[in-house]
Amino acid sequence: MTTPLNVGIYVFENMTMLDGYAPLQILSLVEQFNCFTFARSTDPVRCDSGVMLMPQYSLDDCPNLDILIMPGGGDVLPPMVDADLMTFLRGPASQARYITSVCSGALILAEAGLLDGFKATTHWAWVGDLKTHFPAVEVTDGRVVVDRNRITGGGITAGIDFALTLIAEVLDPIQAQAIQLLVEYRPQPPFDAGSPTTAPPPIVDAVTQQIDVVMTPLRAHLAGKTKAAATSA
Repeated sequence: MTTPLNVGIYVFENMTMLDGYAPLQILSLVEQFNCFTFARSTDPVRCDSGVMLMPQYSLDDCPNLDILIMPGGGDVLPPMVDADLMTFLRGPASQARYITSVCSGALILAEAGLLDGFKATTHWAWVGDLKTHFPAVEVTDGRVVVDRNRITGGGITAGIDFALTLIAEVLDPIQAQAIQLLVEYRPQPPFDAGSPTTAPPPIVDAVTQQIDVVMTPLRAHLAGKTKAAATSA
């Protein structure tokens, strides 16, 4: 029997649980995958919905990764300035066969330089930040974007589409379709408001303002970093 591929999902304080655990639920159904979570330590981590997550491994004892999945959250500044995490991503994690993200997790990968020279997507509210502050990344609009061994998903719920795409890319489309049927994934949202291009303008404005408040620290950090880089150039 072929050795299963190690699929590691990083978890961190205040992450959006669905970014990581929607893919985990789908990918755990694949017998060729050995799915697990890891974090800075094995201490419980509180996600942004208040639920405690239990990492199985730490950065120190994380198994070798075949597939890295980086979820996001409303404020991804803490993991972006985490020196230990950046060292891990630029070191062992960079050797993974597939380097992937969901939602604003793309900014964490971009901070580590792992999306340089690749097409990538992220949550619609973070697209401008990814474009502005990480010019080496070719930001592309899409629910899921595949560029060689980089696979990035859009915002939160795109994690399911991302997981099915990952299965199709790594294994085969037939297996991905079988799992889609198994979990009865046939989304029929009650409203066509899942994108700023289709949601009513007042709702877009309200949600954008809400997100802007959450992103203030991150944007201040990115602006300062970009300015410093321009000054030293």
